Amino acid sequence: MPQISLRVPSRPVLLALCMLVVAPTGADAQTGAGSVEFVSGEATLRSAAGVSRPATRGSAINSGDSIETAQGRVQLRMVDGAYISLQPQTLLRVEDYQMAGSTAAEERGFLGLLRGGLRTVTGSIGRINRGGYRLTTPTATVGIRGTAFSVSADAGTRLAVSEGIAALCNNGGCVDVGAGQSGFAPDAQTRPALAFRAPSLPPSASGQQSSFVVAENRNNSGQSVTVAASGSTHSGGSGGGMIMVPLPSGAGGVAIASTTSAGVFSAGLLGGTNTFGPGGELNQFTDGCCAANNFTATAVADNGADGIIAWGRWTNGGRGSPPNPLIMVHYAANLSANAVTATSIIGTYDVYASSAPTITSGGTVVATGTSNSVTGSMNVNFPNLTSGGTLTYNLSIPVAAQTFTINGAANQFSGSAFLGSTSTITSSGAACTPSCTGNIPFGNAIQGFFTGTAAQRAGANYGFTSALGQVSGAVVMRPPGAPP
Repeated sequence: MPQISLRVPSRPVLLALCMLVVAPTGADAQTGAGSVEFVSGEATLRSAAGVSRPATRGSAINSGDSIETAQGRVQLRMVDGAYISLQPQTLLRVEDYQMAGSTAAEERGFLGLLRGGLRTVTGSIGRINRGGYRLTTPTATVGIRGTAFSVSADAGTRLAVSEGIAALCNNGGCVDVGAGQSGFAPDAQTRPALAFRAPSLPPSASGQQSSFVVAENRNNSGQSVTVAASGSTHSGGSGGGMIMVPLPSGAGGVAIASTTSAGVFSAGLLGGTNTFGPGGELNQFTDGCCAANNFTATAVADNGADGIIAWGRWTNGGRGSPPNPLIMVHYAANLSANAVTATSIIGTYDVYASSAPTITSGGTVVATGTSNSVTGSMNVNFPNLTSGGTLTYNLSIPVAAQTFTINGAANQFSGSAFLGSTSTITSSGAACTPSCTGNIPFGNAIQGFFTGTAAQRAGANYGFTSALGQVSGAVVMRPPGAPP
């Protein structure tokens, strides 16, 4: 995992953002830090000596100044060409921002985000000397190779990257955050993790400037960079602010359902080796028995992981050797290191995440739903894992402008795996006319497993035929009140 080597001091942790971007400044020896480009509502500038003045368009910004917004918004143009857009209720301190000097080592772009949130497109400071650009918050250190990002500093540090890659670090460790992903550091000691929820930075009211449109700010390919007001989210969806904690690669298993380019659907519970990417996505599964059951992804559409279980969906990949082309794969994956050691499993599990449901027909994807949209629960009564017990479940699956509902029971149980053998499948539309039929091999409409030493998680695939085609997806479940 690529990281920037940063020294974290014992005082409040620094959020250092070291950006790589080419942006002409036309101010190589200016002494000021920048100026106010746009103001909406109330905002105040305060000098290092404590003298306050209203923030107005054209106001000069100097090192040592603080900019505080109440209900207002402010956009700053910095001396190196960077743009910074401050949200309401934000306090930003310009600690040391200057282009003075003839070498990159003498540049300084040090900022402190004490509260609130901002979006920015960076300028030339940090282009060569990445340590020359730094933004601090109370809970994390971020090293960024990119051009556009947003940050909030309330109740932890949230970061969303629009361009490039970021290393979100604190005293607990680091996590890489790629373009289109978000990261979260709840405090200075807890290891940061990928998260579904981006910084909450609401767009401007109608008539106010809500995004940067600055052709002079460009990425490494020379393309113009725009920071949209809506921010970015991880491809896995909102997930209710769920924290992403990738699993390490290693021995484990999958509940996997796939569809070939010829339209053939298959599913199974397999054991072997899981290879995960830095964003928590399953990139490859190597079967412990047969090369015909090896799976390799070439396009991951959505994914999630919480340190115990991983799940997701591929839209392109291969199975076997030579690989048979696949148009859709849904998976839930675990690790042998997280195997269940409990002797019984009794209780209720609720669905808390899912891959986007899909419908395929004749080798074509005819409909795709939304990730994390499936709801449902499972009641488990396995007093003794060696002899099994009873398991009932219900799932609601929205896709193709209707909702499929599965109610069923699993009466086949082995170790920590289960297969649903009886089920009733209905739809709010006409897709179950004349009927929908489960087609998970050796079961009916669901297959899955428990994982975590105390069975804290369950993962499953579902699959059934409908008048629209083959419906399939993956869900993960946990007991109510379990930590995210």
